[in-house]
Amino acid sequence: MILHKKHHYKAVRSKNTQDCRWDFEDLCNVKFRVCKFRINPPGSDDEWEVLITNLDRNEFPLARMKEIYHLSWGIETSFRELKYDLSGIQFHSKKDQFVYMEIYAHFAMYNAVSLSVATSSKPYVKSKYQYQIDFKMACCIWRRYFGLSDNSDISFGQLLLDMVFYSTPIRPGRKDKRNLKAKLVIGFPYRLAA
Repeated sequence: MILHKKHHYKAVRSKNTQDCRWDFEDLCNVKFRVCKFRINPPGSDDEWEVLITNLDRNEFPLARMKEIYHLSWGIETSFRELKYDLSGIQFHSKKDQFVYMEIYAHFAMYNAVSLSVATSSKPYVKSKYQYQIDFKMACCIWRRYFGLSDNSDISFGQLLLDMVFYSTPIRPGRKDKRNLKAKLVIGFPYRLAA
């Protein structure tokens, strides 16, 4: 709707807009269920998650819904790493085909880095915490090794050793307050996956 100076309103639509119609009766029955479960350990503050689903109650009980919810966080984490650690939200191209090519290159880089992180990770038996390799530092190390012309096994072994140096402990139940900042423009020389 566009506000006219004489307070006349008119709908402005693009000539490409399709008029979508509701092809059903005026009223239709929609069945769903609401699942509410705790997402933190019982000793801490109460934090609950509410899901609305149409999955069957017998086939997907509340415990299974909680498990599916936690599995979805692995996907969210992967997209976060792809967007921010690999600079997957900044593109150098203007044409759609080249943007697609950059997206596929980011996917390939993500797969290579995540496989090498999984390969070089080793469990620490005698320590208080389990450790994981910092994904962003692993991306930086991979980028540095891409510039080398040596593709030998020794070079790849050194890459894995360099990644193990950036291991951080996994502290369960740890929460940091989000530090919200305005999004700034990142120049080309400072992008990770340029």
